[in-house]
Amino acid sequence: MSLDTKYRPVRYADVLGQDATIKVCREYVRSGHGFRQSYVFAGPWGGGKTTLARILARALLCDDPQEGEPCDRCHQCRSMLDDRPEAFVEVDAATNSGKEDVKRITDEVRYGTFSGRRKIYLLDESHELSRQAMDAMLKPLEDNVRGTQDKQLVCIFCTTEPEKMRKAILSRCAPVFRIRTNTPDEIVVRLDYVCEMEGIEREKDALRLIAEVTECHVRDAIKAVEGVSMLGGISRANVETYLLLDANALYLDLLDRVGVDLAGALEVLERLGQKVSPATCYEKLADLCMLAYRLSRLGSTVVPSYWDAARLAALGTNHGHHLVDFAQRFAQRPGQPTMSMLTCDIAMLHRQRSGEVVRVDPVVVSVPPPAIAPSPPPAAPPRSPDSPASASTVAGPTVDTVSREPERAEVASRSEAPGSMRRDPVVTEGTGTYVDPKAQRNARHVAEHRSPTNGASSSLSPSAFTQYLRQWVLELIEEKSTSGRPSRRDDLGSP
Repeated sequence: MSLDTKYRPVRYADVLGQDATIKVCREYVRSGHGFRQSYVFAGPWGGGKTTLARILARALLCDDPQEGEPCDRCHQCRSMLDDRPEAFVEVDAATNSGKEDVKRITDEVRYGTFSGRRKIYLLDESHELSRQAMDAMLKPLEDNVRGTQDKQLVCIFCTTEPEKMRKAILSRCAPVFRIRTNTPDEIVVRLDYVCEMEGIEREKDALRLIAEVTECHVRDAIKAVEGVSMLGGISRANVETYLLLDANALYLDLLDRVGVDLAGALEVLERLGQKVSPATCYEKLADLCMLAYRLSRLGSTVVPSYWDAARLAALGTNHGHHLVDFAQRFAQRPGQPTMSMLTCDIAMLHRQRSGEVVRVDPVVVSVPPPAIAPSPPPAAPPRSPDSPASASTVAGPTVDTVSREPERAEVASRSEAPGSMRRDPVVTEGTGTYVDPKAQRNARHVAEHRSPTNGASSSLSPSAFTQYLRQWVLELIEEKSTSGRPSRRDDLGSP
């Protein structure tokens, strides 16, 4: 059995530093109001959320609780301590997060146990529950058992991210129990007790070093003690070897060379890659940059014992506000980082820090000149019906009188349904030829705004577009008055 499991607290007195939470939990049990609401324990991993939830559940199910604590002698207490509980169900919400999983729980609530005791459900990592699963729990969490004030469903939610849980769920629970982070001194006391019980030689400064490196997470600290003890005792040298703290000097060497010696920085990075993963490098470099920045700006920042405070101060003096840019770059690491990605980021930071300007050559794009439309021809003078048929001379395309009949046939083939707005610029009537001014003007506008590649209209200025639209609407009104049909939406298309 691993040490973190062996020394997991089974009573409130064994829990570190959660005095306020423990006091409230005891009072719920002592007053007999324990089944009138559900509970939420929130805090960082390894801080004791699940441990406290199990103790509370055992106290609620105990046949003879003592001042809010489980007696550990009755059948319910013994069954839970022996890991064969009858009325306690622990669910991993990370793998059982669907609506059907919760539906099975709500169905079980209708049936009691052989002993007649109510069931209590512990949902670990409850922020992983789906929205549908949380919705399915709302009604059972709110409704009371008939004739009592106890709830039909009593759950204990444990989560590291309470903000992901629905507010409707939280409103049906007691106020959230926040599990605070322990201090290094509290962790050292617990580690010293574990070492004494296991007969492990230890140094107090080495135990404190473990507490700081594990960020005061009790479970991680006890597991680190177990690993370091396999090297022959808890000494500072063994802790630095087991937890790879010898790489800390390389992090400082790397940042010292950024902006000064790129080749040296990349050499240090290569050695660093042989000790730790790229993801760890990104995380450690971001933390180190911000720690050096705070130390240079505030001067009173607590520096963990595994960092060289003098070198950190020199690093802050050297880079100054550039450390914020460094930290931001490292904090935005990719999802699956590699050493090549980290090398690229180090090179870019070096160029920025050294003041090197990155020049980008402009891209030259050749644009063909717009087509110049010919000037509009003057309108032909009107011809009286009694005048002799003769060809009118017009500016623009010359129409030979010999080809009048083919032109008539072409115009007839291009004729459209009544009301169509399509017109040909040159029209022959009888033995004469004249130019339709309106059709000629429309044809010129189309030619001006055709794309030389695919015929699509180019962009117009707002004023030009408004002018063309007004002209087109007037023509629609004129067409309606002559054809006798209402204008359609299709009439607003291109001519």
